[in-house]
Amino acid sequence: MAFIRPCADLRNNYNEISKICHETKEPMYITKNGANDLVVLCDEAYEKLKKDVEQTEEERIERLVSEHFDKHYASFEEFKKDFNKKIEQALKDIEEGRYQTLNEFCAEMEEKYDIK
Repeated sequence: MAFIRPCADLRNNYNEISKICHETKEPMYITKNGANDLVVLCDEAYEKLKKDVEQTEEERIERLVSEHFDKHYASFEEFKKDFNKKIEQALKDIEEGRYQTLNEFCAEMEEKYDIK
């Protein structure tokens, strides 16, 4: 959700703007005469953004995978258990004919998203 405030709010409501930026970690757009003029970020969000820009694509992917893993699994053992469960379900689905070939899947995505 975009937060937009007139420039007078920087002077008159600084503490409120600061609080919103810190709580949401989202940018605050500051307008001047009705047009975008500035973007305000809390320091934590700015440092994360700066770090993201400085990362290579490989580092960024590794960080995202790690964050996703940490969010969903308490341990590597839990991950292995979940992975095995999903493999077993996939094999069962194949045995029961509930699957698509890669070509069928790609054709469906090309049609759905109008990919040429």
